[in-house]
Amino acid sequence: MKKKITVITFAILLMSAFSLRAGIRIGVKGGVNLANASFNTSALQTDNFTGFQVGPIIEISGLTGFGLDAAVLYSQQGVNFTGASSLSDLSGKSSTLDIPVNLKMKFSLAQMFGIYVTAGPYVSFKLDNQSSFSSNQEIVKDEWLNKNFGVGLNVGAGFELIKHLQIGVNYQLALNNDYSSYVNTVYTDNIVHPVQSAGVNGKTRIWSITAAFFF
Repeated sequence: MKKKITVITFAILLMSAFSLRAGIRIGVKGGVNLANASFNTSALQTDNFTGFQVGPIIEISGLTGFGLDAAVLYSQQGVNFTGASSLSDLSGKSSTLDIPVNLKMKFSLAQMFGIYVTAGPYVSFKLDNQSSFSSNQEIVKDEWLNKNFGVGLNVGAGFELIKHLQIGVNYQLALNNDYSSYVNTVYTDNIVHPVQSAGVNGKTRIWSITAAFFF
């Protein structure tokens, strides 16, 4: 009995020490998105679309530098079509509310400098009903849709300065299809031109350069 009480007391003291030393910080995060999309057909070629992200972030870290962070980010992303297809020179963009939750490991290299790595899942809620595609020559009607909800994985790394500023790079990989088209048609001079058959789907890939400031 005494042994059990000793073990329980030691566990409580250990947890109390961890809680006292654990750091919880709140800050704001922003960055530049370089988005692209991978489609299930070689007929569509895409180029990077530049957008942005911004929102609050919380970080929880413990004794060993291991912890987690979570954010609620307003994110703008999209796709630019290039190449010889009928969709060339068209671009589409959408706005999402992204909620990433990452495991985080931090390493202190000096008193005012450190590095970190992160990895974890995210969920994404579309704030637009669909992508808005536009061009000076053509208009793509609303057969192109982007999904209302998405899930995926992200990994990142960066460095921390003066214990408040973190600058990093993040890669976001969608696990579900973000774009789909069932009757894709292009209207030029009021003439209908069907350019894709049913079953065209695409997943978003986003590289982000970010900065976060913790108060």
